[in-house]
Amino acid sequence: MEIQESEYIDVKERAEFLGCNIPTNLALLPRNFQEAESKKDLLHESSAPTVRILFRKNNIAETPLELESEKFPQISEKGFVEWVGPIIFVSFAALNQDPNMLSLALGVISNYLTDFFKGIPGDRKVRLDVVVETKKKAYKKIHYEGPVSGLEKLPKVIEKSGFDD
Repeated sequence: MEIQESEYIDVKERAEFLGCNIPTNLALLPRNFQEAESKKDLLHESSAPTVRILFRKNNIAETPLELESEKFPQISEKGFVEWVGPIIFVSFAALNQDPNMLSLALGVISNYLTDFFKGIPGDRKVRLDVVVETKKKAYKKIHYEGPVSGLEKLPKVIEKSGFDD
């Protein structure tokens, strides 16, 4: 299991620059959110629609970056024993209002993946990035790569990383 922490760009400023909705809750960020030169270059992971459905079914509020009439193209890395998740952004305001929101969101994804990998032999791996806005409006990215069971550790890692710096 691998968990890495790094600095991340100002999500709200970048969304505004690209002409996207500015996220106020949870949001799914495209894979190339940092590098895209324009909104038309943005690519979601193929898992993004599934995660959105899971959030909606579990009453987890999400702010789509896309305007209502838009749909970002998807990119897929086909791996039978690997699931690549979208980048999950969590605003400080949302996390401050509901500290359990991230745990709930990751739990929903974890439950889905447990069923998704059921009956598949071998080492099953999850790749997921979570970007959190801190109290001081800085942004931290937590990169996770490992088994589904390790997802439950992410909320504590994020809390220890000081989302309220």
